[in-house]
Amino acid sequence: MGRHFNVWSLIFLACCTSVTWEALTSTMAQSLRAGGSSSLVWGFVAAAIGALSIALSLSEFASMVPTAGGQYHYVAALSPLKYRRLFSWIAGWATIWSWVLSTLTGIFSNSMQLQAYIILFAPDYVYQRWHTSMIVIGMTTCFLGINILGTRWLHRLTFLGIVLHIAGYVAIIVYLLATVHPKNTAAYVFSDLTNLSGWKSDGVSWSIGLMSSAIAFINWDSATHMAEEMQNASRDLPRVLYGCVALSGIITFPWVIALAFCMTDIEGVLNGPVGRIYPLVQLIYNVSGGSQSMTIGLTWFYLFLGFFVGGPGCMAASSRVIWSFAREGGLPDCFSRVHSRFEVPVNALLLSWVSISALALIYIGNETAFYGLASGVTVVMIFSYAMPIFLRLIYGFKHSNLQPGPFTLGAWGLPINIFAACWCTYLIIFMCLPTLMPVTKENMNYAVLIFGASLLVAAGTWWVYGRRVYLGVLAEGDSPFHEETVVDQQIGHEKKGSVASSDI
Repeated sequence: MGRHFNVWSLIFLACCTSVTWEALTSTMAQSLRAGGSSSLVWGFVAAAIGALSIALSLSEFASMVPTAGGQYHYVAALSPLKYRRLFSWIAGWATIWSWVLSTLTGIFSNSMQLQAYIILFAPDYVYQRWHTSMIVIGMTTCFLGINILGTRWLHRLTFLGIVLHIAGYVAIIVYLLATVHPKNTAAYVFSDLTNLSGWKSDGVSWSIGLMSSAIAFINWDSATHMAEEMQNASRDLPRVLYGCVALSGIITFPWVIALAFCMTDIEGVLNGPVGRIYPLVQLIYNVSGGSQSMTIGLTWFYLFLGFFVGGPGCMAASSRVIWSFAREGGLPDCFSRVHSRFEVPVNALLLSWVSISALALIYIGNETAFYGLASGVTVVMIFSYAMPIFLRLIYGFKHSNLQPGPFTLGAWGLPINIFAACWCTYLIIFMCLPTLMPVTKENMNYAVLIFGASLLVAAGTWWVYGRRVYLGVLAEGDSPFHEETVVDQQIGHEKKGSVASSDI
């Protein structure tokens, strides 16, 4: 594949796939009900620091192994030889599932925003779940077309995406601050502790509320899976990873504070016609007095961002993980082929498209089951981040022949990795707890079931065929990836066999 991305286009892509302030706004109801404004504000600070520690930890690995496999390649590099294939297999499936589900969730969010407009401003419209599924499949098909056109298009679209990302941020925050009167007090914003979750412990409730901020700090590793299409990946990829998280945290914190001051009628937002479908649209609708021009005019940025960059970027990342995994025998060889004309793995893109479209159909038959998929994606993704970090703490680099890359944490490596591991453990535990008590089938948190199912899929496929056909990566005797030229040569050798017959 051609290396069309540079450090700027890739950091813009990472920002547009993580969409930190947009994701936080869509899940803020959980913070405000389970922990209050203090959970929203200070929980965001904690989530930003935790995410930065994860990004720094993975950046060190990315500098040594700048490949599309990302997390499962890091796991292979750090694992003992006896368990290398098994551990990287589990990490590979976790990474694939997390990105397919994450892409589905992002596209679903865009479709719900579009339907929120229709519900509010087309009184005769009767909402049906199958409408949502069809919109998701239609958008996914458009994203497939954008990706097949190649990374040249996606590289250019990231610059449009960052403009939309910042323009929407500025427009909405200025409008809310100028329009909402009176605002909440500073005491409420920074110290309010509201426990409407049903949990007797305020600490547990506050931690559950913090999860909405944690959800805002995933998907930034999209840049990792585009590494083999990036110039100077060993040097610049780490800058993209920790730079995206740090930049998103710094920019979004003022948004969080402004939102906390302006959210004066939480129940009015949550109980509105589209409050649970798309809270941001309902908030602007309420503040503007039901104005169609203001509601659509101030929120269309995110819809366009998702359509032109966020959705295509997530699909690109998911397809690159599939393509990389197929190179090592984790999936049929046809998914490891790169189209000679378009310079993208078209078959892997098609598999991603089929998977997302099929999962979207679940919403027609069972709304609760679909939301379970959406809630589980963050847990699976955090697990994929955690695996290489824990292996680094347990084994260090004694089972690896890798040399330090251009970016290294040095003496700070151990404490940062310990903090990142603790943060991942904390997130996984509290993301799997019920968000409301008592638990019913309507409010049950299905994250633990999705997480367990992803592990069962990995285990089942391993025993059925993985242990026989999976080649693994970075086997004993492989050349260390200590220089960018070595990485390029390795990638080139891996591609020769597949690109020779690359046309579908």
